[in-house]
Amino acid sequence: MHSKKAKSVRRRTWYGLHATITIGPGFIHRAGWKHFLIPHPPIVNWLLRRGLPPDEYDTLSLTHEFAHFQIAPLALPYTVGLIALAVGQDLAWLSMIIVIISTHAVWEILAEMLTILHDRKFYRRCYQRISIVPRRIFWISMSMLSFLGIGILVF
Repeated sequence: MHSKKAKSVRRRTWYGLHATITIGPGFIHRAGWKHFLIPHPPIVNWLLRRGLPPDEYDTLSLTHEFAHFQIAPLALPYTVGLIALAVGQDLAWLSMIIVIISTHAVWEILAEMLTILHDRKFYRRCYQRISIVPRRIFWISMSMLSFLGIGILVF
């Protein structure tokens, strides 16, 4: 489900950043601060929110996108550290891409965890009659990607 009209929110993170998130119109989301908004395809939201009514889709998508900003102080050092280790090991380009993808998978896992924790009852209610398959695909694939990147560095 893609928003026919753009929906924007501005929220302050726990560490003081004033984040802006815009979903729609159409498939592309934009997230950033002030007038610096980064357009990106919402592939994770597209997978996780399949079958939800538009309002629930939009609410959970906005919450998920904002969660990326909320977890940045934890996820950013992790990302930089893993990439620095990968550069230090002089990995092949394919291995380096896998490490970068794996750090993004960790960001997605943390953002969805925070989305769930934001309002557990609402989250549960939204998915009452929705297939669990897309969520299982998300959790399994993101977990595997996360471990794959670490595995490349360790082994």
